[in-house]
Amino acid sequence: MLIAFAPKGQNINSAHLKVYEGEWNGTLTYLNYGDDKTLVDLPVRMVAAYKNGKLSFDYYYNEGDGRTEKRTGSFRVKEDKIYYNGKWDLKDSEIQDLNHWSLELTSTGKDNNRPASFRKTVEVSPEHIEVTKWVKYDGEEKYFMRNKHVFDK
Repeated sequence: MLIAFAPKGQNINSAHLKVYEGEWNGTLTYLNYGDDKTLVDLPVRMVAAYKNGKLSFDYYYNEGDGRTEKRTGSFRVKEDKIYYNGKWDLKDSEIQDLNHWSLELTSTGKDNNRPASFRKTVEVSPEHIEVTKWVKYDGEEKYFMRNKHVFDK
């Protein structure tokens, strides 16, 4: 079977976001802000709701000792702009269909109170989602992974 991919750099539209809808379980792996060396893994549950072209997230992080922390987020595509917990520029994409796609996004801002460049990679299918945020401090050569969410249905 031949699979046709969209041309490189094609933008997604709001219909692509529907694949997120529902409840997902997974892990958050993040690089500790205190030392930028220690990787921490936390179990996480994500509940995503799609409404009016916008995806809203509730994240429930298991902090251990019976503690759960809730965070919220959103993802929307408006014309050629992508907002995924903040505004991002589309660097590249590979779109197979509405339910199978990947994005590479870029942005700038501050990380750990330092000016930085960011990359976010997003890989999506109906059974698996991975979102990884990469950081490169101004004046540095290489990106490092700040956090990675991995979800399965």
